[in-house]
Amino acid sequence: MMHAMTNLRTLYHPAMYDPAPVPSYWEATAPADDPAWTPLEGDGSCDVAIIGGGYTGLSAALHLARDHGVDVAVLEAGDRIGWGASGRNGGFCCMGATKMSIAEMTRRHGLDETKRYYASQAEGVEFTRALIADNHIDCDARGDGLMDVAHRPRAFGELKEYGETLGKLFGIETSVYSAEEFREIGHDSTEQFGAIKVSPSFALHPLKFAQGLARAASAAGATLHPGSLVTSWLREGGQHLLTTERGTLRAKRIIVAANGFLRERLHRDFDGRILPVISNIVTTRPLTDDELAAQSWKTDCPLINSRKLLFYYAMLPGNRLMLGARGDLTGSPADGDRMRAWMTRRVGEVFPAWRDVEIDHFWRGFVCISQRLAPSVGQLPDDPSVFYGFGYHANGVNTAPWTGMKIAAMVAGKTVEADLPAVMRGLPTRFPFPALRRKYLGAAYRWYAFKDD
Repeated sequence: MMHAMTNLRTLYHPAMYDPAPVPSYWEATAPADDPAWTPLEGDGSCDVAIIGGGYTGLSAALHLARDHGVDVAVLEAGDRIGWGASGRNGGFCCMGATKMSIAEMTRRHGLDETKRYYASQAEGVEFTRALIADNHIDCDARGDGLMDVAHRPRAFGELKEYGETLGKLFGIETSVYSAEEFREIGHDSTEQFGAIKVSPSFALHPLKFAQGLARAASAAGATLHPGSLVTSWLREGGQHLLTTERGTLRAKRIIVAANGFLRERLHRDFDGRILPVISNIVTTRPLTDDELAAQSWKTDCPLINSRKLLFYYAMLPGNRLMLGARGDLTGSPADGDRMRAWMTRRVGEVFPAWRDVEIDHFWRGFVCISQRLAPSVGQLPDDPSVFYGFGYHANGVNTAPWTGMKIAAMVAGKTVEADLPAVMRGLPTRFPFPALRRKYLGAAYRWYAFKDD
């Protein structure tokens, strides 16, 4: 029985799906892939095939091979492992992975399940930290919390209330700083009116972390195939047949772990359920000590601000500012150039002392949102040999490795979907009229921009 067609669809400009590594700061400072990781060639077979070589897929492969003795192979569309969001994100390991407010989540799922969800988020941060330590991954881990900065005076009260809720309901450690106090421990800017600090959270080099997971999975016996976009997926009897440009792979079970880079028409059960959203990042040249002092910069923690259409930013090793932002509804190179120019201007508007500092890297990738507004993890109800984990809503550094571990346990029969927090169980509903998803996003951007003013 056929489950897929070969004419895969994408929502954005083809440039967003180019399999070559993006010209990011992470690419410029990460080692090369292991030469043993090569594209799939010829006909092969395994027990479990994983579509997607990012955090979810690599963590699943590591835990299946090492902890459960399963024969597993990973197929990554890009020319290098971690090519997608796992190698392009801002490197923030923090809690969230949802676009629901706490009140909305409690209304939908109840307080107990909301508490379970936030407990899993805190567990995910510590799980990622343990993966780094246990596998001796050198990924520039730094910072001891996430700074959430009020971009205008009114937002400070909202942040304080949010921090108090995190502490009271979920036991999550938060600290509150006035604008003056934050200037002494964080930074100053034109959009700094106080902040809260949320722990546990930290920052890392996302591509180095992905490579470390890949090396650990490979050492445990998993087979990794970059440059192996799955173009067709057939169900033949009791097995799945995945076809790439140069080979085929038969497997008894499949894990779908492609997140925002999943193509439409690969498998009908996943079509129309995700909305990839372009995230854009710039980094500056190294800043001098005097330039840092001009903005009172003192923190090595990752930061976000209170805008609905948020900025996220951090000081990288070597004193380069990294700033990320949403925007761009096409993914075309021309719109990428416009985003770079806009973000360069915004760096100078938010940090006036750095107005003339050169930008040396700009890159883009997808985050993945869904109608559920939270991650989706489980098995297909009409084919329990297919497992999945996706929809991290721009917060996958802690959630995706944890999800991969949970999926591995499900594949091995050590846990079941019902054991997960209800917030993340099962598939999200499809978007109505999926062809209009980018128009929905454009409307959301306009609304967010209005709310942020």
